[in-house]
Amino acid sequence: MISIKRLTFVIVIGVLVFCNFYLAYGQDKSVATLFSNNKKIEEEADSAVLFMEATKYHKEEKYEKATMLYENLIRSGMTNGEIYYNLGNSYFKMGMLGKAILNYRLAELYLPRDEDLKANIGYARQLTKDRIEEKQFLPFLKEFCFWYSKLNLKELLIVFLLFNGLFWILATIRIFWKREYQNLILLINLALVLVLGCSLVLKLYNCTHKIGGVVLAKEITVRAGNGINNTALFQLHDGAEFKIIEQDGDWFKVELGDGKRGWVQSKYVGKCQLHASSFSVGS
Repeated sequence: MISIKRLTFVIVIGVLVFCNFYLAYGQDKSVATLFSNNKKIEEEADSAVLFMEATKYHKEEKYEKATMLYENLIRSGMTNGEIYYNLGNSYFKMGMLGKAILNYRLAELYLPRDEDLKANIGYARQLTKDRIEEKQFLPFLKEFCFWYSKLNLKELLIVFLLFNGLFWILATIRIFWKREYQNLILLINLALVLVLGCSLVLKLYNCTHKIGGVVLAKEITVRAGNGINNTALFQLHDGAEFKIIEQDGDWFKVELGDGKRGWVQSKYVGKCQLHASSFSVGS
């Protein structure tokens, strides 16, 4: 006979596992969504046609038309790595280095393992006027914790949910079928869940709070304060990269890779920030 406590535990675990897999692969099945399916399909079809048209212009080297269509797609809410990558290539061909690097960096958030993208952004950075040496904190961690840099945010979330679901499945099996090695397997799985969970929280924090920026103008002045009358510290040029650490009205407080700080006008800066839909697992 199965005790009431065990049965309750199994039911609770079943609900947790279902929630994990639903979050990983499920779709929103609300009544409102069901009624709006036709409209959504039409919008996706229109976006697909627009994307194909933009790609056609890009291949024909009509880069101005291609960039216009890609930007329209992004404004409509359709974002993915391929769009940003193609947009970056189009801007690069037009000689707009800052916008090229900005879109390459946005593409990296979706396609962290793409070798062509890495090569393109590396080449574009070599052409920038400002050579800023970036301080790296414990660089070996990037290779050791490979899943952090090799997976995008959505992929890391899915892997975490799958290992979390697997842990609770194994915990349930252990109640009814005990073996000596099960404790070791559970401990290893739990360790993976904790490591992946910490990595996910850190990546989410970096994506939402540590926002990168790229200079989009030919030259801008970095000032000591958030006003045009403040002391000019130094100049940055098209394609220069930095972290945005604060915003005050139309000004960004920025920090360069070498530790220098100052204020720049936001209208000359592009933000490397994920689109809101990128955080939706089911999308």
